[in-house]
Amino acid sequence: MGFGGKILSRLFGTEDDDFSALELDEGLEEEFEWDWDHIVEERHLFKMSDEVQRDKYIRSLVEQIKDASVELEKLSAEYNLVTAMLKDMDEIDALPASEKLSLQDAARNILYYEDEARDYEAKRSAMTEAQFRSMERFEDSMPKAYEDMEEAERYKGLIKDDLRKLEGEKHAYLYRQDELKTEIGNLRGMTIICVFAAVLCVIMLLVLQFGFNMDTGIGYIFTCLTAAVVITLLYVRYLDSTKELKRIEKGINRLILLQNTVKIRYVNNTNLLDYLYTKYNTKNAKELKKVWEMYELERDERERAKLNEKELTFYQAELLHKLRKYQLNDVYAWLHNPLAIIEHNEMVELRHAHILQRQKLRARMDYNKRIAKDGQNELKEFVRQYPEYAGEALNMVERYS
Repeated sequence: MGFGGKILSRLFGTEDDDFSALELDEGLEEEFEWDWDHIVEERHLFKMSDEVQRDKYIRSLVEQIKDASVELEKLSAEYNLVTAMLKDMDEIDALPASEKLSLQDAARNILYYEDEARDYEAKRSAMTEAQFRSMERFEDSMPKAYEDMEEAERYKGLIKDDLRKLEGEKHAYLYRQDELKTEIGNLRGMTIICVFAAVLCVIMLLVLQFGFNMDTGIGYIFTCLTAAVVITLLYVRYLDSTKELKRIEKGINRLILLQNTVKIRYVNNTNLLDYLYTKYNTKNAKELKKVWEMYELERDERERAKLNEKELTFYQAELLHKLRKYQLNDVYAWLHNPLAIIEHNEMVELRHAHILQRQKLRARMDYNKRIAKDGQNELKEFVRQYPEYAGEALNMVERYS
């Protein structure tokens, strides 16, 4: 199975004809830039009268809409959590001065006893307080978050490698397509020449027969046999070339569909990594893993050094009790951000971090909305242009929904 066939099997769950792939040099990646946002829908390249090509074309649109919709559902849940945290910040900022002072007293006591508990271990700490608080906040999602980030990075590399190979395979197909078109043209020309030569030989034999009274029977036989053999060989070669040309054209169409699907997944994968890097304040999964391992050691040390756990627990409960008086979505989140209650600058930084997360989520949501809408518009245009296949398109939509 060719490389494109393997990708087809991976993405669509089907297998296609075998094709040979053209391997590109490792440096080819730097020679062209992908237009990730542009999804090619070259409808005119597909023969809609061909049931197989038509089915693949419709399925690619339906899967595009489905994948974007599934991604939107995931993003909406995360977006609501980030928005809820921002609303909690607004609620706290809008509190009267007396009530805010009461919260700040509880938060200040929490910070004091936390500092006392960290005195011993902080002397040997290899990580910053910001890193510790960040890892503490995301403790429930680790180490799965690291594993997901590492898998996303690995998958990004696989996608880029797949695209390089798909592009190489497509170039090979295009090159072979040009060769076959040239060969078919040459075969036609050779056929014409052969026929002309046979006619010329017959004319010469007629001249020899009637002009010079020569016996040309053997010449007629030889000429006819030679012409028949040559024309037959040319015709067989012509049929083979035509058949291979059709196969190559189908392969080009298939590769375009694969590239579109892989490009969409690359954009979603890249956006996911960008969001995870922002959310976990890291550059890559390797760095996150290192910080997480440091956090685990630090956490163990701090657990042993917390001699004032009762006092800390008391003031944390007091803060929660006070926070529950207000319409907050998540009062427990402020146990990890007491400094933001006390210092305005810290609250501003926390708000900025969540706004940035929400912007990343909104960008991803907008992208998937556009992808879904583009797919819907393309499907509507297909139904409008080919109303006779509207039933097939509707069946495909119902099957995937």
